[in-house]
Parts: sequence; structure tokens; C-alpha cells
Amino acid sequence: METQDHNRLSDAIMCLQQALVEGNKSSNVDIDMMLENIHRCSIIIKEQIDYEKDDFLKTAFSSLSGSLAAHINVLTNKLQNLNQNQHLCLSVPDASQTVLTTDMVQMSPDCGKGRNIRNSPAISKVQSTEDEAMSGGDSQTRNRQGIIESTILSGDHIRFDDVIGLKESKRSLYDAIIMPLMFPHLFSGGRRPWQRILLFGPPGTGKSHLAKAVSTEVKATFYCVSSTDLMSSWVGESEKLIKELFHHANSQDGQTIIFIDEIDSLCRHRSSREDEGTRRIKTELLIQMDGALQCANPKILLLCATNCPWDLDTAFLRRFQKRIYIPLPDYQSRLDMLKLHIKENPVNISTEEWSTLATQTDGYSGSDLSTLTLGALLQPIRDLQTTIKWEITQDGKWKPCEGTHSKGIRARISEIPPEKICARAVNLQDFLTCMKSHRPTVSKAELYRFEEFTTSFGQTG
Repeated sequence: METQDHNRLSDAIMCLQQALVEGNKSSNVDIDMMLENIHRCSIIIKEQIDYEKDDFLKTAFSSLSGSLAAHINVLTNKLQNLNQNQHLCLSVPDASQTVLTTDMVQMSPDCGKGRNIRNSPAISKVQSTEDEAMSGGDSQTRNRQGIIESTILSGDHIRFDDVIGLKESKRSLYDAIIMPLMFPHLFSGGRRPWQRILLFGPPGTGKSHLAKAVSTEVKATFYCVSSTDLMSSWVGESEKLIKELFHHANSQDGQTIIFIDEIDSLCRHRSSREDEGTRRIKTELLIQMDGALQCANPKILLLCATNCPWDLDTAFLRRFQKRIYIPLPDYQSRLDMLKLHIKENPVNISTEEWSTLATQTDGYSGSDLSTLTLGALLQPIRDLQTTIKWEITQDGKWKPCEGTHSKGIRARISEIPPEKICARAVNLQDFLTCMKSHRPTVSKAELYRFEEFTTSFGQTG
């Protein structure tokens, strides 16, 4: 009898350990498996109480039975809420109420191995809610539609001319997207426009801006999607969201563009160690990518961007018909970007100094240049705190001046009305000072890696 009790206890421990591992997951939590394991253990606990003779163990088993019943109730309610209410993401229940602890696993009795508990009231209730969730027009479908509709961007009027530099990249996108829409009669038979394009390159080089410019040029419905919009902890929900995204895009009037930023977060190399949920998500995305292209009249353009193209699985990489490298800005582009960022502020920089600044910022991305310009613009504000001599302009403003200025007025900034103070113009030294602390964020090793990838798989942009 003792051997039988020991075996039953071992089975119970294994059963609760499986539920504990599942409950500690941060994504793809299989709540059905958790509920089934806890319910199986609860059945055996109740049987154990009936013939247990030791009062101490009987009390412990009774306490554990009550705790398991509470877990079953909370998890069942969680399933009902997820299937009927607005939540698409499964959050692991609060630790004080539903999280299985190691102490519970150690106290677990027999799990009733081999028993059929599919017909139990709790499991039948779960199965009925699952059947309701699968029926058409339910709240989950409406919620998925709401999530996809929230990714549609409107009001952005960025055009190709607003994107500085990247002439070759814009030309490639123009030939691949704009031309087929302007002259559709030229693209017939085997000549078809590109439908899946990958933009890759260092961060901050304008990949997202290019995607928005494309949507403006073609007057298309623009879906701006990230991995957080498509990933869900609820098992099977991510695949449904991906399917809903392409279905929703295909139902729109006119051209639609699906832009997925940081696509590498969804399409990394597949391995035998990844969980089944992640593999199903990748499989569904591959299916939808192929299906969007095989339509008789394809209207969906899939435009993706990544900073790590070498992390993409080869199956996804192969499906991108065009892979365009978005490089760091060249000399003229850096010069134009700097002037654009500072055009609304007073500047005291000569033509030669602009040339010096553009040369010394070699290796900076567009984002780096924006940060550098902001630092330079703040430098005159910082100097106001230590200024002790001022001159009064014709419009009555107090402006910092050199200490040797003959008509300067000595005063501290705290002694001057705030609305009368104006800052000096930005000069070259402000930029040079900021360059000491604002360095490029892209290393030469990374640039070399991008060049190698472009040579093997991409197209120079």
C-alpha cells in the first residue's frame, strides 16, 4: 500500500511540475494543459482523503484540495474572460491567487494517472467556451479586427522628395512600386511588380520614412505593424492575428501596404529548440506571404525593415523578391540633414564651416545627426546660465555679449525678465563640443557586416 501511495504521489508531483513550468512562461501559455493537470491532481487528492488514516496528512491533503479547487476556478474564469471579453493576451494569474508554488508541488498527492477526466464539469465548460470562441462573428474576431485597424496610419504626407539622400534606394522603390501603378498595362504576363521588399541597413537611416513615403506616393492604405501587434501569449492567437492582418488588407479598396518594422523579431532562424508556438507563428506568416503573391490581382505590398538581416531565416529571406540596402548618409546628405534640423534657429556658420562639419560627421546616421543638432542647439541655452554681460537689441531683448563689449550691461540671468532673454546664434564650436559626447552609434565592424550581406544577398541602395 505504501508503494502504491508513493507512486501516486510521484505522479502528482510530476503533474503539478508540468503545470508550474507552463504557468511560469512569459508567452504561449497553454492554459488548457495547466487546467487539466491541476484538475487531474484534484480528483486523486479527494480520493486520497477518503482512505487516509493519518490525521496530519489528511489535514494537509484537505488544505491542498481546497487550494487546487481555487486554482481550477480562477483558471476556468480566465478562459471564459479571454474567450468572451476584450482581452486577447493571456496574463499569467496573480501569484497570490493562482500561481503554483514549489511547496504545492512537493505536497502534491496522486494525480490519478490514466483516468479519463475529459468529461469532468470543469473541462466540459472549458471546451464549450472554446467552441463558442471558434464561431464566426464572436468578440474575439471583432477584437482582432480592432487591433489590426489600429495599425493603419493616416495623416502622414511624407513624399520621396522629403527623404534626404538615398537616391538609389528611392529609384529602386519607384521602379518596383510606382511604375506598375502608373503604367499597369506594361506589367502583364510574366512581367509583374515586386510584392515583397526588404529594407535593411544600420538603425536610423530612414527605412521607416521611406516606407511612409511609398504609401503617400501610391495613395495606399498603410499598415504599420510591429511584433507587439502580432504576438500574443494566448495559444493560437498570434496566428489568427497574422491571418486577420492579410485578410483585412486584402478587403480594402485600392492598393494596401503592410509595413512590418523589425521583422527579424518574428522571422529569426528556426531551430529545434524553439517552442511549438513560435514555429507555428513563422509557418503562418510564410503561408500568408505566399498567398498574398499568388492572388490573380495582387493588391498587397509587403514592405519590411530590419537592422539585422543576417538573423532572418533563409525561408523568409528567399521570399523577399527585392532586398535593398539603406546605407548611412553620404557627405551631401549629411550637410542637407544638418541644415534641415537647424533651419528654424539662428545660425552663425559659414559655408566653409558647414563643409568642415559635414566632413567630420562621417559615419553618423540620420538619427545620430538629429541628436547631435539638438545638443548643439542646447549649447547657447546652457551658456545663458553663466553669462554676466548683456546687450540690449533694438526690439528690447537681452542678448549675451563678450565681456569686452563697451556697451554691455552686467547682470545675472535671474535679474532679467525671462521674456526679455534671447539666446545667441549657434556656431561651429557648439557642434564640435557636442561631437565629443555624441559619437556615431554604428561601428565600422557593423558596416562591414552590412556590406558583406549586401554583396551576398542584397542590392546596394
